Amino acid sequence: MGKRDAFLRDLESKLHDLCQPLTTLQCRLELGQMYGDEVSLMEAIEGGLMETARLFDGIGKLRERLLREMDRIGDGAEEKEG
Repeated sequence: MGKRDAFLRDLESKLHDLCQPLTTLQCRLELGQMYGDEVSLMEAIEGGLMETARLFDGIGKLRERLLREMDRIGDGAEEKEG
């Protein structure tokens, strides 16, 4: 497997991992909406904020990985030109 294939598989895996907190966020919000009482709504908000933090963390890691790969590809292109 080449570096490109490994990168794409890693990217797909990381995107899949982001679905977990997103699904949890959706469920928490739906439960808060369904029950509608103050306690349920506060739990939905608190849980939603935790899941949002997980999403931001995952997206940040994904972005760092993508930037590293772009730098690597850019460096390879410069070496071929030089």
